[in-house]
Amino acid sequence: MTLDLQLFSDKSLKYQTPNELRKGIRSFQKRIEEHRAKIENPLAFYPQWDSQSERKKAGDKKHWQHEIKIFEVLKN
Repeated sequence: MTLDLQLFSDKSLKYQTPNELRKGIRSFQKRIEEHRAKIENPLAFYPQWDSQSERKKAGDKKHWQHEIKIFEVLKN
């Protein structure tokens, strides 16, 4: 999978302090952990999960996995 990082670039990035950059990285890591938790136990986040169609469940999990890949690229 390739990503065009230009879509995610921030022109002010070069003006951010090291602390601001670390905060951004921590934010991406937190989102990755949240998405992994949703994949492992979606019912904890969505009480109606069991009433969803299998197609909807698969789509949600695929979406979370896709976002994890994006966040991984962005935090590195």
